[in-house]
Amino acid sequence: MKPAGVDVIVPCYNYGRYLRRCVASVLRETRIPIRVLIIDDASSDGSAAQAREIAAEDDRVEVIAHRVNQGHIATFNEGLGWVRADYLLLLSADDLVAPGALARAVGLMESHPDVAFVHGRAIRFSQEDELDPFPESVDADGAAILRGVDFIGDLCARPINLVETATVVVRSSIQKRIGGYRPHLLHSGDLEMWLRCAAHGSVGVIGAVQGYVRLHANNMRDRYKGPADYQQRYEAFVDFFDHNSAVVANAPQLKRQALRALARQLVGDASNALDNGRRYAWMIARAREIWPGVRWTRSYWRLALKGIVAPLLARGRWKGAPKPADTGPTP
Repeated sequence: MKPAGVDVIVPCYNYGRYLRRCVASVLRETRIPIRVLIIDDASSDGSAAQAREIAAEDDRVEVIAHRVNQGHIATFNEGLGWVRADYLLLLSADDLVAPGALARAVGLMESHPDVAFVHGRAIRFSQEDELDPFPESVDADGAAILRGVDFIGDLCARPINLVETATVVVRSSIQKRIGGYRPHLLHSGDLEMWLRCAAHGSVGVIGAVQGYVRLHANNMRDRYKGPADYQQRYEAFVDFFDHNSAVVANAPQLKRQALRALARQLVGDASNALDNGRRYAWMIARAREIWPGVRWTRSYWRLALKGIVAPLLARGRWKGAPKPADTGPTP
């Protein structure tokens, strides 16, 4: 019987300078069968030529080069359609797989057929000489199995995506069952995907370092912050529950929990936007739309009061505010 392997999809757009190191981090895995598909999305930096050079050196590597840019979601889904192995990994061309990570993930999922996907620790780095030489191991150190509904519940309680895609290995049969990434979730598709996978199986968590995530000025993940990030996370949860409530226990309660938590996060972050009236107003209004009950929370009223008082203090129009000369020790 052929051993279980991993098909790795490497979408690339103008990341040619990182591509060789990325693919090398995958190909060093020799314990299990590996295939790599590099999909260049009409890069202008010579990435396609770099990809073809890599493929010419190792027959485990294939290349698709787009003539016209398709966008990252279409590129992701094209890669998912190529997968034949039992397991898959979607790896950005600027990130790296940790030594032994793929074998650890496969070993855990082979031992637990109910696991839909596995993720683990990620190290963020700017320069490659920052990376510590972690020992290679096939043991899933400190591994835990979470019920899918518990994973979903944790995300609803704290609606922030803490799962790094570079560490995620998915069972291909689950991926084919649930389909690809949602075209409209341009920047929260991974969050919705983890929720969807967890609705169809358990989640494996590996304590070892499973991936390295590169930090640089062109990171897509770091260019999409603030109000737009909240909007995309909101859409991810709504889309997930709209399409998967039938297979998730207590779906209505979990959806309410997620929206309440998201509204509270908006109110909390709005306090940092008081000097930007337009952004502050949007965040407060959006919090009320997501969960109308947020207006009855203490944090909302504290923020509302700050929103009234802070501008007056800044303009010197708060008559009750003491002047510097008025302050001093109390007799």
